[in-house]
Amino acid sequence: MRRVAVLALCVAWAWASQALADQPLLRPSRDVDVTYRAAGPKGGKEIEQRVRWLAASQTMRIDPPSPDLHVIIDYVARRMSVVRDATRSVVEMAAPDSMTDIVGGEAATSFVRRGEAAVAGRPCVEWQTQDRQARSALVCITEDGVLLRVGTAEQARVSAISVQYGPQDPAAFRVPADYVRHSPGPAR
Repeated sequence: MRRVAVLALCVAWAWASQALADQPLLRPSRDVDVTYRAAGPKGGKEIEQRVRWLAASQTMRIDPPSPDLHVIIDYVARRMSVVRDATRSVVEMAAPDSMTDIVGGEAATSFVRRGEAAVAGRPCVEWQTQDRQARSALVCITEDGVLLRVGTAEQARVSAISVQYGPQDPAAFRVPADYVRHSPGPAR
């Protein structure tokens, strides 16, 4: 479950900001459905995760490999909902600042253009930047803001394996009204 959370946060971090001048656009400018594959730690099992973006409402839906679970992040409202379909429940909370603290479209970190590549059959620009722990990271992002790969110069940690552009169903980005709502419990 921890690997799922790490993958979700990695993708969310990368889609959390907008671009300046010669920096990448990091929120998709149009609806998209992306499936990512993440390398397991220390050569462990790879996992796949689906991420959808609804551009009109600036909302992301993350479907980790765990059945009956998904996460909705509303960048405008700065809210995150962890939805469990099996129990028809949702935990609602403020989205972490690291995901939503971008004001006026300014990128939270600097980017240096490193070249061009293709991932999942889509062209992207490689950018050198830093992750949230201030470690060097290399990301590949399409001109319209879709993250296709995250890693280092030596190894990709997360790569898109499928990218489908097209209208997304807004209902998939809303919590059903009859789901029981909870607040997160105290930290342990």
